[in-house]
Amino acid sequence: MSLTIRSLNGDTSFLLIFTPPVAPLSSPGLFPGSFTILVDPWIVGPSIILNSVFSISEQKSQPCISNLNELELEPDLILISQHKPDHCHEETLRQLPKDCESTILATPAAVKKVQSWNHFRPEFIHALPKYVEGDCRSIYRIVLPPPTPRGTCGEVTVSWLPAKRDVTALHHAIGITYRPPCTVLSMLNPGHYLDLPMSPPASPGSPMTIASSPRTIVPSPYNDREKTLSVIYSPHGVSYETIRPYATSHLVSESALPLTALLHSFDCVENPWWLGGNISTGSPGGFEIARNLYARAWISAHDADKDNRGWAVKQTRIGQFAVDEVKRMLDEGQDGKRRKPTRTEVVSLAPGQEHRIEVG
Repeated sequence: MSLTIRSLNGDTSFLLIFTPPVAPLSSPGLFPGSFTILVDPWIVGPSIILNSVFSISEQKSQPCISNLNELELEPDLILISQHKPDHCHEETLRQLPKDCESTILATPAAVKKVQSWNHFRPEFIHALPKYVEGDCRSIYRIVLPPPTPRGTCGEVTVSWLPAKRDVTALHHAIGITYRPPCTVLSMLNPGHYLDLPMSPPASPGSPMTIASSPRTIVPSPYNDREKTLSVIYSPHGVSYETIRPYATSHLVSESALPLTALLHSFDCVENPWWLGGNISTGSPGGFEIARNLYARAWISAHDADKDNRGWAVKQTRIGQFAVDEVKRMLDEGQDGKRRKPTRTEVVSLAPGQEHRIEVG
């Protein structure tokens, strides 16, 4: 089982490809049986807030595709994390045909924006509810059918974790989990599939613990039923305190920790308070999330060099962090004291580059 993260524009547009350990032989494409999520696509034209005098951004690096129709397969899910045009980009999204059957899942403000275009079929547009610990209705779920009649369904979940009292509506996270349909080829009879039993409980004292939490990460070494891939996408950053209830409840119950991938900015971006204050928390903000959730990989998001112009960006300050600086921060801590090195891979992807994470 694996997660492949492909950067489309070197910034916040990603294609997430979740691939099961066993796929039907009839599955088409380069990733048989995969589930794909297209995140915040922006590949053509500028991003304009209000008007070009106030704020306009243009990409300096050429995206790896010029049209969404160049993707190998129509994505199963299109995820739009906010209504700002560099995340919810009309010109790019209108490249998809009106009869597109991809599910569009977006924050409430972004849903209103997409619906106003009258381009997509309304029944395929859904708003993300705000995550509430203990409320299963606050998690968007997609059932994945098994490849064989005797198999067990898999599941994709998406959760929206907004920060409290965030007037900019920038600071939130999207949590994603992927559990594949539960079937494997029998080693005794390769021509048949077998249902797998539930894993036995972990032995006392063996689970890894989440920092400052009485809950535990329950390992499942015996089968694939409870092995779940997990992603936190937070391009502008959010505090770990916002993510903690989701991590200690949903991610633990899904056996989705350690976190498979954190998509979070490296660079810190600040505006004057009267222009929103903090725009991106960068590495100092992502550090706590990556360390507490034992992230396998930290992928740079929203750090591309762009041509930003307009009144709103004249006083913007950017503190840049290179890959080796972020890795050193994870290994030594923000106070500079040497700690046990993490196993987190720190990655920055150019347009068209991929990072693959194998789990299992």
